[in-house]
Amino acid sequence: MGKLLIIVILMLGAVFATIVVSIQDKSTDIPELISSNLSEIKAKSLSNEALMYSIKKLNEGSLSISGSELTQSFSGFNVLDGTIDSIKYVMVGTSDTLQITSYVTANVNGAPSQYQGNAKILYSSSNGFSNAITCAQELSITGHSTVVGDIEEEAELEFETIFGMTLAQMKSIADHDYLDPPNNVNPVDGVTYISTTGSNSVHFTNHHWTGSGILVVDGDFQMTGGTFEGIIWVEDGRFMVSGNGLIRGSVFVNSDPPEQAKVTGNCDIYYDETIVQTLLSTYNITSGPTITILNWSN
Repeated sequence: MGKLLIIVILMLGAVFATIVVSIQDKSTDIPELISSNLSEIKAKSLSNEALMYSIKKLNEGSLSISGSELTQSFSGFNVLDGTIDSIKYVMVGTSDTLQITSYVTANVNGAPSQYQGNAKILYSSSNGFSNAITCAQELSITGHSTVVGDIEEEAELEFETIFGMTLAQMKSIADHDYLDPPNNVNPVDGVTYISTTGSNSVHFTNHHWTGSGILVVDGDFQMTGGTFEGIIWVEDGRFMVSGNGLIRGSVFVNSDPPEQAKVTGNCDIYYDETIVQTLLSTYNITSGPTITILNWSN
């Protein structure tokens, strides 16, 4: 019995010794493993920074993707204990889907770790200010009406994205703020904000009526006479220009179907870059491209 107990104790001692040796062997790998994990974490963070940098540059309009592919290579672009080596932009599928890939190198305890991050976005370099008319729905053009300039239909329109401020903020700086005004309301210049209720609408009928500046209409807009020079934004209402109405500048119509957007009769709408850019400069409006993140992975 005594011998059996001794044998059991010796066996347990041998097993324990084996376990201790094994742990000691593996413990020598722990610092290297921790360093590797930290390096990967740093690389992922760095790749995220690179992707955010690329989207910021696109949003600022300081980077234009004119072709199907663009690669930016950097030297000494140090961020977060590492470097951003390059960023690649590739148009995929439709012409408005952009794949961004960041290539980075992170360093932890002298161990370099290369990594790449990916983001897919909907990207449009146009902000609408280069169009004669930009609509969230289809636009009907009939009769002898004339539209000179680009027309963009079924566009993703958001006031804050286009103007860099909300509708409420634009209203707060308006020179004129009208609620359910009479036909041919005056003056309409500088920044004019018009709200309508019920079945009321903004209606310009007089051939001698003139307006200018930035005109925001929250409701139905109708123009059958007169001349307007500037930028018009129609929110949640019908848009109709007919008769002999004349608009020079740029028009935005942000209404959901079945609201109508119609140009008819003998009216004329002309895109005028000089008028538009002068207004944007006067009111310090900076508008970047439209960017929507579809996927982000590391």
